[in-house]
Amino acid sequence: MRYMLLFVLLAINFAISWANASYVGRYWSESKEIGGSFRREIICGYVMAIAGFTMVYGYILLMVAPFFLQLLEVDPDVIMRVELLASDLLYLLVGVPIVLSGVRIWLTSLRRAWEERSFAYLATAGWNSYAQIHNMMSFARQAPSAFGRVVEALFGGSKSRSSSKKKGDALIAYLAIIVVVAALLGGYFTADAIMKRADAEYDAFAYAEQRRRQQRGYY
Repeated sequence: MRYMLLFVLLAINFAISWANASYVGRYWSESKEIGGSFRREIICGYVMAIAGFTMVYGYILLMVAPFFLQLLEVDPDVIMRVELLASDLLYLLVGVPIVLSGVRIWLTSLRRAWEERSFAYLATAGWNSYAQIHNMMSFARQAPSAFGRVVEALFGGSKSRSSSKKKGDALIAYLAIIVVVAALLGGYFTADAIMKRADAEYDAFAYAEQRRRQQRGYY
C-alpha cells in the first residue's frame, strides 16, 4: 500500500512537471522576444519542470538501485548509506530551485490576482500561496539537517579514518553522485524534449492574432 501511494504521488508529480514543461514550451521562443518579467517567469517554470522530473527519476532510482547493488554483493550498510546520501543530495538539489523559482511564480500570481480580481486568478494565487509557504517551511525545517549529513558524509572526519574506511566512503560518495547525476540528466532531457516539442507546435503570436481577428469578426 505504501509503494502504491508513492507511485501515485510520483505519477501526479510527473504529470504536473509535464504540464509545466509543455506550458513554458508554448511561449519559449516568444518569451525571448518579449523579455523582461515574462521571460523570467517562463524560465522559472522550466526550472520547476526539470526539478519535478528529477525528483521523480531520483525516487525511482533510489527504489531500484539497492537491487542492483545487492546483485553486485555490495555490503547492506553501504547500500543504506548510499541511499541516505543520494536522497539528501537530491532533496537539496531539487529543493533549492523549487523554492527560489516558486517565489517568482508565487509573486507573479499574486500580482495578477490583484490586477484581474477574477475567480480563476484568485484561486491560482491562493493555491500558489499555500504551496509556496508549505515548500518554504518544509525546506527550512529539513534542509539544515540534510546539508549537515551531506557535509559529514563527504568531508567529515577524513583525517582520523583508516585507508579502508576512506575507500568505503569514497565508494558511497561515487554511487550516490551517480544516482543524483542520472536523475538530473533524466529530468533535464525530459523537460527539454517536451518544451522543444511544444515550442515547435505552438505559435503564441499567431494564436493571439487569430483570437483578435475572431473577436473583430474576421476569419
